[in-house]
Amino acid sequence: MMRARSLKVNPDSSSEALWAALQQAAQYDQTLEIERSSWPRMMTRYVPPSTYTREAHFSHMLAGEPVIVEGFPAPSRGPIRNLPAEQAGQAIIDWMATCKEEGKHRVFIGPAGSRRQCTLPEIALRWNADRTRLGVTDLHIRQTRLEDIIDPEGLSAFNLLRRSSARARAQEMFSFVISSRGYVTDSHSDAPDSSNYCFIGKKLWLAWDTYEGRRHGLEDVERMSLTGKPRFDLESWLGLRSARWLLVNSGQTLFLPANLTHKVITLERYVGVGGFYIALPNCLRLLAHWINRVPLWSKRDIAGRNDELLGDIAKTVRDTIVELRGASPEDRQTLGYDYLEESARLFIATCSSSQLRLLWSDPRFRCVAETIPAQWPSHRSDSLRFAL
Repeated sequence: MMRARSLKVNPDSSSEALWAALQQAAQYDQTLEIERSSWPRMMTRYVPPSTYTREAHFSHMLAGEPVIVEGFPAPSRGPIRNLPAEQAGQAIIDWMATCKEEGKHRVFIGPAGSRRQCTLPEIALRWNADRTRLGVTDLHIRQTRLEDIIDPEGLSAFNLLRRSSARARAQEMFSFVISSRGYVTDSHSDAPDSSNYCFIGKKLWLAWDTYEGRRHGLEDVERMSLTGKPRFDLESWLGLRSARWLLVNSGQTLFLPANLTHKVITLERYVGVGGFYIALPNCLRLLAHWINRVPLWSKRDIAGRNDELLGDIAKTVRDTIVELRGASPEDRQTLGYDYLEESARLFIATCSSSQLRLLWSDPRFRCVAETIPAQWPSHRSDSLRFAL
C-alpha cells in the first residue's frame, strides 16, 4: 500500500552530516559501505524529519509511509515529565541503576551478541560504562514500576490493541530499547506498525518492503528460515521503490509501517521506548497485510494458540468504529476517526480488484470495511469464505 514519493533534502551541510553518519554505520556493518558516486541515489531514499502535526502523522499512517517527527510529546511522567529528552533519558538510566527489582531481562552483549539475563541495575551499569556492545529490546514497561516514569499512552493513545483481548494486548509489547554505539539489529520485520521515541542517542534505520526486497535477494530473519545472517546488498536496496532510510535523534519519534523490513545501527548510545499498534487510520491496510501475508504471531504458533487473534483485533476495530459514532469530538480526534473514509478511498484506489474480492470474502476484513462509508465494489450479500 505504500506509495512512492519524491524525497527532497536541502543540498547544504546537512548532506555532509548524513554522509558522515552512513560512513560511521559502515564501520559497524560492512554491507552499508557506499561509493561517493552512489550518494545522489542514496539521498533520493532519505526521509528527513518533519515537525509533528496530527494531520501529517495520521496521513502517513494511512498511506503506509514511514515518518520521523520532531515535537511529538515525550511519553514520560512523574519526576522526569518536564525534563528535556536527553536529561530524561539519563534520568531513566539513573533510576534503573538504583532500582530494587530483582527481575532479569534479556540482553545481547559483546561483538557476537551473546544472550544474557541482567537486572535493571546491571543494564544501567553496562550502558554507563560503555565498554562493550549492548542491546536490549524486551524490557517491558506495562504493569511494572517503569510506568512510574514512562507513560505508554503518551506515545500511542490511538492504539486499539489495548482495547482487545489479552493475547492481542500482548502484541503491543511496549518496552524500553537500550543500546550502545555500534550495536546492529539485523534485517527483520514486525507484525503491527511500530512507534519509537528517542530520549538519548542516534540510530540509522534502513527500511524496505519485505516482499519487494525478497524478489531482489534481500532477506528477513522473521519471514525466512535462515542459518546465517540475512543477506543485504546496498546496491540491490537502492533499486527498490520502497527503499527508505532515516536518522533518529534525541527528541524525535519514528513511526514505521509493518510491511517494511528494517535494519538498525546505533550510532550513539541510545535510550528510547517503542511499541506496536493498530489504529483507525491504518486498520484496513494492516488487516489486509495480515490476511495476505499471515501475521508473524502465527508463523511459529504450531499449537494454534493465536488462531483467533486476528479475528479478535478485527472485532475490536469494528466495535470501536461503531462506538465512536456517538462519542465526543475529543475521543474521535484522539483515535483518528476522521481518517477512516480517506483510508477507505485510498485502499480501494490502490488495491487490485481480485485482491479486494478476496478480502471482501474474509469476515475479518469485511466486518470492519462495512462500517466505513465508501464506494466498496462488492455487495453485502456476497458470500464469505468462513464465519467468525
